[in-house]
Amino acid sequence: MKRSSYFGFLLIAIMIIALAALIWLRREAAVVSDKAAISAAAALAEQASAPAEAQAPTAVPAAVSETPSPAPTAAPTEEPVITPEPTPDPDSPAGRAAALGLPAPPDIDINSWEYILANGYNNIREYAPEIEKLEGQGLDVRIIEAMKAFVADARAQGLNVYLSSGYRDYAEQKYLFERKVGQVGSYEAAARIVLPPGTSEHQTGLACDITDRYYETKDRSLANTAMFQYMSQHCTDFGFVVRYPENKEDITGVMYEPWHFRYVGVEVAKYMTENDLCLEEFVSLYRDIYSAENPPE
Repeated sequence: MKRSSYFGFLLIAIMIIALAALIWLRREAAVVSDKAAISAAAALAEQASAPAEAQAPTAVPAAVSETPSPAPTAAPTEEPVITPEPTPDPDSPAGRAAALGLPAPPDIDINSWEYILANGYNNIREYAPEIEKLEGQGLDVRIIEAMKAFVADARAQGLNVYLSSGYRDYAEQKYLFERKVGQVGSYEAAARIVLPPGTSEHQTGLACDITDRYYETKDRSLANTAMFQYMSQHCTDFGFVVRYPENKEDITGVMYEPWHFRYVGVEVAKYMTENDLCLEEFVSLYRDIYSAENPPE
């Protein structure tokens, strides 16, 4: 009986201890569960309170294209300074030419022998150059070679060339003029046919009549000859010009003479021909042609 009671008591004690342990375990499990619930609730609350941009997924930044380095800027080019052409002195040859719309004339000494002007306003009196004969005609010795070359060039083209009426001195011109005065009866009438002494181109020794053959009288029809057409187009290459050109009679005071060639030098001959000038017009670019200014011999 006593042994049985002891085991009963022990069994009851074990059951009480087991029950207490069970209660404790259940209590601990509840505590852990509450803590987990509290942590979860706290996490949800924190997530809810975070800024909207923090909740958005992080955008992957787009690839940024590399901005090219600007090309080096060239240094500004300085505008060239345009220096205005100096205005020529209106009383200079260039100034007189510019006033007429002509290019600047050659830089020459207008008082040199090549440019001697013999006409009604420029009497060369008894001017007498050194003369040499070429094919029977007297010429200033300084143009002999130029005339030889001029004639030879035309003949090389198969043309006939005849020289006449070269140099005439003052005395011969005086004789011819006075004879004409006697024939026509007045100085003025004679001067329209034969130039007075000291005013004839032939006294300069720089002029010669050139035709294709001998003519008793000469007229403007000689412009139609093959010789004239060739020599008038090439005369400047040798320093000659047609001294009394067509449509210049009012200036030269002499009718058109397609046979009368005058030496002035290559540069001046080309300038005169290219600009359609007679000798009076050319010389007037340098001096007053209505005053007697004659070059030295």
